[in-house]
Amino acid sequence: MLNSIDAMKQTEPKIIPADISVRKNCLILFSLYVLLLLWLEPIIDFFLTLAPWDGSRQSLLALNEQKAMITTKVFVVARSIPILIFLWLGYRVFQAQALPPKGMRLPITVLVIEGAKAKMLGATLMVIALLLLLRELTLLV
Repeated sequence: MLNSIDAMKQTEPKIIPADISVRKNCLILFSLYVLLLLWLEPIIDFFLTLAPWDGSRQSLLALNEQKAMITTKVFVVARSIPILIFLWLGYRVFQAQALPPKGMRLPITVLVIEGAKAKMLGATLMVIALLLLLRELTLLV
């Protein structure tokens, strides 16, 4: 009878609750990131219109082409930031073979995963992040 109770205690999943301060900081950073994405194009427009131009159709088309090129590069870099964060998280999980890695506080409640399952999860996160980064790099070329 005691062996079955001990077996139940060992198989009971361990849950780590969310850290409220980390959640607030993540929400603040997410909000700032969204604001940055919203303001990128107007900022690019502002800096492109600082240079004097004669107002002809050809100069307007050249300015539009230059804006398209710069905007594409800037948005690729901006979209790569969250992908790099997931790549870093996948690396930490893969290296520690535990989710969450030791000493890391997460903004969400997490079921503790250790061993080969955590290593596979970390590897999957890294592969997906690398594929998304490759897709972003192809947009630059």
